[in-house]
Amino acid sequence: MEGLWNCHERGGKILKVRRTVIFAGEAGQGIDRTAVIFGKIVALLGYSCFIYRDYSSLIRGGHNFSIVTFSRDVVRSHDEKADVLVALDEKSVLGHEKVIRKEGMIFAAKDIDLKEGDKHFVNNVLLGMLLKYFSIPKSSGVGILRKEIGESAIRAFEYGYSKDVKGVNLEVLKTGVSLELSDGNHAVAKAALDSGLKMAFYYPMTPATGVFAELERQKREKKILVEQMEDEIAAANAILGANYAGVPAMTGSSGGGIALMSEAVSFAGMAELPAVFYAAQRMGPSTGVPTYTAQGDLKFVLNMAPGEFPRLVLIPGDEEDAYKATREAFYFANKYRIPAFVISDKHIAESYSTHKTLKSTLPRAAVLSEKASDGYQSYAFTKDGISPAIIPGGGQIFRAASYEHDEFGHTTEDPVIIKKMNDKRLRKLETLKKELTKFSGISVYGKGEKIIVFAGSPKGAILDALPMLKGFKAIQINRLAPFPENELAKALKGEFYTVENNATGQLKDIIRENCGVSAKKSFLRYDGRPFTPDDIIKFFK
Repeated sequence: MEGLWNCHERGGKILKVRRTVIFAGEAGQGIDRTAVIFGKIVALLGYSCFIYRDYSSLIRGGHNFSIVTFSRDVVRSHDEKADVLVALDEKSVLGHEKVIRKEGMIFAAKDIDLKEGDKHFVNNVLLGMLLKYFSIPKSSGVGILRKEIGESAIRAFEYGYSKDVKGVNLEVLKTGVSLELSDGNHAVAKAALDSGLKMAFYYPMTPATGVFAELERQKREKKILVEQMEDEIAAANAILGANYAGVPAMTGSSGGGIALMSEAVSFAGMAELPAVFYAAQRMGPSTGVPTYTAQGDLKFVLNMAPGEFPRLVLIPGDEEDAYKATREAFYFANKYRIPAFVISDKHIAESYSTHKTLKSTLPRAAVLSEKASDGYQSYAFTKDGISPAIIPGGGQIFRAASYEHDEFGHTTEDPVIIKKMNDKRLRKLETLKKELTKFSGISVYGKGEKIIVFAGSPKGAILDALPMLKGFKAIQINRLAPFPENELAKALKGEFYTVENNATGQLKDIIRENCGVSAKKSFLRYDGRPFTPDDIIKFFK
């Protein structure tokens, strides 16, 4: 396996395989920024690229690193073993030299003689040396640096590029395809804007904050309101007010922040208000390890909030999935007037990957009517369970009640009406399920009698490893509620395993509950780190 996975040609030959570079140093030294700039440079040359970020909860100091894996073939995950280490401090050399391959290279800040005033540009000096090592044209680096940082970094970069460094030749690929590089949070933000988002309310919490930071960055250009609230409870209730008024809005958080939104989710269910929630999982319980990944909140999101009401829960596996899922969340939340969740995690939210331009054919959120006919009923009993909504203040009264109510929105405790209104709300679920038959609840990769089942971020490592697992195929679950039990049951013909970033096999339980079948075994990782292709290969071989 080692020879197949990590084989590479040296001595000036053209690079044709998967390569990995680790950028490491202290928080505040520009580790992530430098890694992303390098990723954009190789993407510009036509290479597929994936960047994993590993950092602690410190603004300065500590130890951070980013792993950039790239290839002419599609790259969906990172490798732990690397060809090159770019180390900005001594600790990084000592900590990572053991994972550098035998014929690899280390570029260390301690080996560069710089003037005192230039030392804060050492990352750009090392970037220049790295590009020289891969024989990447200097102009490629200058162009990206000028766009991303400015002239101040170019002098240091050119100084590094002038060094006598020998390595391998990186071929400029003629793909004709323009690849974008972004993380999952940016994909969610783009999808929200493309869906017609007008307001976003949030309280910052890693790793969900990136979505709202991106919306903040674009709020003037896109003419949207983005507001940091006093807490997550306020943020969740604010989007209910916005959506009641016919203004598409979203919120999101992680861990305990999502927990605080539970009551508002139930309010949305009873008042039949559309609401989009972005739930970016991290390592728990409680504060846990806040900058590391996990999939421990699957059951929580499925069951959070008191009472029974329809909800949509989508779980993307990468940046492209995150864009698609967010577009669907806005579409279905607004059409069916239900809460919709997009479940991400730190690995998807903050890892970068190359992809084609993100787009969707789904319509934007519909604009509500300002007027209604005489005798308008906020909660009219309809065949499909969906009551027509209007913008408040148009002459008719549009009530949004958190208490049980009749069709006019008046509070009631009448048992006949209570049952009838519950049936009406749940009827939307049946209507939703019918429309969802046009949207795939699962995705199948490869062919084989043995099956690997997963949801969410293990996707990259599994798909990168799958070509080396003879007799296996993989099934990705794209939706947890309504669960695609019929689709999955038809596909699960044989022995299957789940791969999950949690300690208890939550996906395995969800499948058993909905399909009545159980996985033979679950491959679980719950140390805060994501799976790698080598992990998957070792387990299944």
